[in-house]
Amino acid sequence: MAQSLRSWLGGCLLVSALGMVPPPENVRMNSVNFRNILQWESPAFPKGNLTFTAQYQSYRKFQDICTSTVLTECDFSSLSKYGDHTLRVRAQFEDEHSDWINITFCPVDDTIIGPPRIQVEALANSLHMRFLAPKIKNEPETWSMRNIYNSWTYHVQYWKNGSDEKFPVTGQYDFKVLRNLESQTTYCVQVRGFLPDRNKTGEWSEPVCEQTTADDVQRFRQLRPQKDAYTQVCS
Repeated sequence: MAQSLRSWLGGCLLVSALGMVPPPENVRMNSVNFRNILQWESPAFPKGNLTFTAQYQSYRKFQDICTSTVLTECDFSSLSKYGDHTLRVRAQFEDEHSDWINITFCPVDDTIIGPPRIQVEALANSLHMRFLAPKIKNEPETWSMRNIYNSWTYHVQYWKNGSDEKFPVTGQYDFKVLRNLESQTTYCVQVRGFLPDRNKTGEWSEPVCEQTTADDVQRFRQLRPQKDAYTQVCS
């Protein structure tokens, strides 16, 4: 009986000691284009400044990524893009520490698709657009998000500058031409990535606005009086 009582008291004291340091709060993954940043908030703790350790599970064993850091974030971009990963973080103060806070994260499913870049050139009554899919952290320069997702397509929307009416267009390639636009009119366009097989949409790019030029008929009419006047002077 005495032995059982001592064991119970010892267990209570251990739990009490471990619970003296509160765990990190609001633990979440902020992942854009596979730049995976685990973030959290430091809990209120009157004794002093806390440090944090963050880990991920590899082959049933947890590996340190950030150890005793004063920051409230840790970069997990080195994780494999595929499969579910268990991540955890705890707070420490001197020889005491909090409980671990665990989250599960699957990069290929959970990462946010950032906005593509877009280049626009105006020609007559058309806009010629070139898209550049978002780059991936920790990959060769030539790799982009499009290399990861086989069903990658682009959602484009365009509108007359100053108008609220937007027109959607879809394209599978890195270029697209908007034809039969009004000449000498400013149009704005923006683009985002879309994955049909996952029904997943990315973030819109910032709008790019360009003015279409005069079409061939208008340019001929504009040039013809100048030619007639030149002929008359020469004669």
